[in-house]
Amino acid sequence: MAKDTRPYFTLTNEYPRHRKIRALSDKAFRLHVELIADCNESKSDGKFTKLELNSRGPKAGKELIEAGLVTALEDGTYELHDYLSHQHSKVQIEAYQANKAEAGQRGAHVRHHVKKGVVDPGCELCQTG
Repeated sequence: MAKDTRPYFTLTNEYPRHRKIRALSDKAFRLHVELIADCNESKSDGKFTKLELNSRGPKAGKELIEAGLVTALEDGTYELHDYLSHQHSKVQIEAYQANKAEAGQRGAHVRHHVKKGVVDPGCELCQTG
């Protein structure tokens, strides 16, 4: 089976049992997970807008703030508590993606040029290798 290459975020097995998490309502629990996923997908380093905080209703967003899972920032945006302690940063995600793209490019070069004895004047790797 091929390895799953979709983006992902990390939750530990203990996440649902954490004292701050287990006290949440179902809506707030779901909102917290959705915010983590959205921040990962948008590479926002755990920051998001009031609109996103209230996407499941203002009560769920307020609950996350009161539980200490979300912090209001001075600029009117919000941040997930300790997001970068548990998730990859924008810089880490982009470096990983760049490395994967470069590896794919090198692999294609080897398959389509090196192994077939083809030198393509338009291929940067053919010119440097």
